[in-house]
Amino acid sequence: MLKVITLLADIMADSNHLSANVNVVICFQEYGGRVHRFLQEYGLLETAWKPKSIGKSLALPFNEQINKKDIEKALHLAFDFEIQIDCIELEKSETSNNPHARLNRVIIAWLSNRRILENERDKYLSDLPKKWQLLGDFVVLPETAFTSDSWSSLFGQIASADLLAFWQEVSHALGGVRLARQHPIAKDTHRTSQTELLLGENGWVEFLDHGIQFGFDATKVMFSSGNVTERRRIGMIDMKGEVVVDAYAGVGYYTLHMALRSKAKHIHACEINSDSISGLSWAQEANGLEDSITIHPGDNQETLPKLYGIADRCHLGLLPTSEAVWKHSIHCLKPKGGWLHIHMNVHKNNLEEWTSKTLEMLKKYAKSHGRDWQIKAAHLERVKWFSPHVWHVVLDVECKEHI
Repeated sequence: MLKVITLLADIMADSNHLSANVNVVICFQEYGGRVHRFLQEYGLLETAWKPKSIGKSLALPFNEQINKKDIEKALHLAFDFEIQIDCIELEKSETSNNPHARLNRVIIAWLSNRRILENERDKYLSDLPKKWQLLGDFVVLPETAFTSDSWSSLFGQIASADLLAFWQEVSHALGGVRLARQHPIAKDTHRTSQTELLLGENGWVEFLDHGIQFGFDATKVMFSSGNVTERRRIGMIDMKGEVVVDAYAGVGYYTLHMALRSKAKHIHACEINSDSISGLSWAQEANGLEDSITIHPGDNQETLPKLYGIADRCHLGLLPTSEAVWKHSIHCLKPKGGWLHIHMNVHKNNLEEWTSKTLEMLKKYAKSHGRDWQIKAAHLERVKWFSPHVWHVVLDVECKEHI
């Protein structure tokens, strides 16, 4: 009898194991954020297990149903740094700290209360969002979240009060108090946000990003959390004593990092969207940068020419292309030259060709301005996938006089 009890105890212990050998992607800690987002965006991340630090490296668990060779091939195509696939022991995630699991439980309970049979739930559960933004207490869902025919039909059958209660459940499961759903960014010069408010009275958010205070109305302007690694990188560049022109400042995505973390002497922030300017002005005061940032409202085709010849560095952070201000940026640099940080969406097969053509175009603009500079690509940063075959990249270009 004692052997039976012992055996049962062992079985119960195994069924509730807190650790196990799990398939993982291993990369250096500094690249962990990029790999984590890649796995998450493509539904490859296994959230049931905790990532693990191993010296200077980070192990991230991936779905055991994914073939190891396939994921290794995809990662090597996506990244140019060292990545390994292994199987190591990881600890189980705390259920309470796993928003994906919390959302799944909340939706199952809600469907059950509405007498949706278990065999009918898959069509609803398969449509749950796999990613979202959390800005302070404000959750922004992707535009496809809860918009399938099945969800639309179900929402059409319930009272508005019940729908509001549903959105409250979703928001709380994802760690927020207010909730919105992203719509496509308007194709206008202001890149106007068309976010739909689902829960809450307004979209004003305040939060910290690398210790910097941001504030803006998330229903009126766009904020890309996915660019966090580039904001971190740009803030690590030493800009002490430099004057910087930011051609597309927005709410200060990069302006604030260059001012506070890179220690730029002064930044001229160009922005056309009045709602973005409101956020940038708020952050300027909140971070004590009134004397470090000058905001230039209006179309940068008109404001940049007023800044010719003053800059040590120009930041051109517009997607899908910033080409409209390349010539202006060359003119904004001081006669001795400086740096350009050019954002662009580029097909993965065209990176070298695009870099070469970009440098040739910049040399042409410099020559037309009477500047015989040596212009070279110092670094090409792959920020994230914009679409399955298109990279969001940043080209760091050094311009200097021939010696």
